[in-house]
Amino acid sequence: MNYGNILTINHKKIGFMATNFGKYLNKLGVNKSSIANEANIKGPRMNDLCNDITAKPYAEELYKIIYLANQQAGLGEDYFQSAVEEIFPKRPKIDLLSEFKDMSPEGQFFKKYTQKQTDIEQKLGIANGKISKYFGNSNKRALATEIIAFADGMRLDVLETFKEIYGEINRE
Repeated sequence: MNYGNILTINHKKIGFMATNFGKYLNKLGVNKSSIANEANIKGPRMNDLCNDITAKPYAEELYKIIYLANQQAGLGEDYFQSAVEEIFPKRPKIDLLSEFKDMSPEGQFFKKYTQKQTDIEQKLGIANGKISKYFGNSNKRALATEIIAFADGMRLDVLETFKEIYGEINRE
């Protein structure tokens, strides 16, 4: 049985259970502490992301950690999407544009950028009105799964979407 991030059998603790995030970083063999430090993520939060299956990474955390981990492992930017696939293997992939495929190219273009917020929330399974909370509260942070689902649904490159939102990561 799993209680949080500690694997137990018959109420005896037998060790930690890594999340897909933690498994990915372990597979790369990277120094999680240095990545957390460079990404400005506190150690306990990094530990939770790697070991607590209830921890939900925010988009900016995921972006920084994957990007820096891939760089530390000597992998290029083209590995970012495969990391997302590995960390979120069973995420639903919703095509937000499929219902417009019979429209003219111009109609498809305009629909791509003018969909109703409520329609997007409903299709992606985001709580009603949650997107508008990002407009009114500059401290509100999106979950990684929300940004990834939206980027996938709009047929955008996930890494380029993160870069557009959070900027380039420059290691100096």
